[in-house]
Amino acid sequence: MSADTLPLPDFEDIAETMSYLPDLDAKYQFLIDLSKRLPPVSEEEQSDDFRVFGCQSMVWIVPYTDAETPGVIKFRGKSDSVLVSGIIATVLSLHAGLTAREILDLDASEELKRLDLESHLSPTRRNGLVGMIERIREYAAEELMKQA
Repeated sequence: MSADTLPLPDFEDIAETMSYLPDLDAKYQFLIDLSKRLPPVSEEEQSDDFRVFGCQSMVWIVPYTDAETPGVIKFRGKSDSVLVSGIIATVLSLHAGLTAREILDLDASEELKRLDLESHLSPTRRNGLVGMIERIREYAAEELMKQA
């Protein structure tokens, strides 16, 4: 993350803010603002290895770990759409700070319903949202397999 990039807010803060926004335009603008806070994805990482298929836009989610938070899977994400990048930021915020087991135990779709996003997304964007969640769960399952 570059020095001038703010960290993603906690998911609870995102949910609270979304609940106060007056209309769909304000919610979309908030998502676009969140997109600017995504940790960067390198050119090399923008490959099929990290691509989320099934999305209308190009989407990449990259897992990583670090010594500061052992056991926690962190993620970077990117899309060629700023709105979708905001959705990625929201999904990554939901999964922030979780271990592989916690990710697999989380009902991400249920948590995201609190934002009332799905009712405002096109079917292909909803499929992309599901694809993002599934990809993160795949990464978590792979991490658990490594630990076994």
